[in-house]
Amino acid sequence: MEMKELQDRVEIRELTDVFANLANVKDVDGQGKLFLEDGVLEFQMGTDGEVNEIKGRKAIVEAFRNTVGPAKRVYHINGQQTLISYTGDEAQGVSYCEATLSNDMETVTTNYVRYNDHYVKLDGKWYLKKRRTVFIYSESRPAQV
Repeated sequence: MEMKELQDRVEIRELTDVFANLANVKDVDGQGKLFLEDGVLEFQMGTDGEVNEIKGRKAIVEAFRNTVGPAKRVYHINGQQTLISYTGDEAQGVSYCEATLSNDMETVTTNYVRYNDHYVKLDGKWYLKKRRTVFIYSESRPAQV
């Protein structure tokens, strides 16, 4: 593996981690900037569920605003990430995340998520071209602080 590819892999991992960190502070505009202007966000409930698609950075930001915005507390923690393909200016990968949200301070919902991502390097920076968010499993429980 060449030094350029190693650097790109680090930058792609950083993109994934920054996405989660921005979600935790509910910076939906910052999350949107991680997508290409014509980026695509897909949501899928379960591995065989219907895929819903949101196209364009503006629509993606609005979707984040409607899901993360109302939450009182948000907590994302990323797990493993693997690149499936890499060409130098594009890559595809899979990563895992545990995303916990609490809207009413009485109930906590934890989502176990797999992201199927398509990354593009534009003007020296990596962006999400497409992210499919697959909710593998979700559970709700009483909040404890």
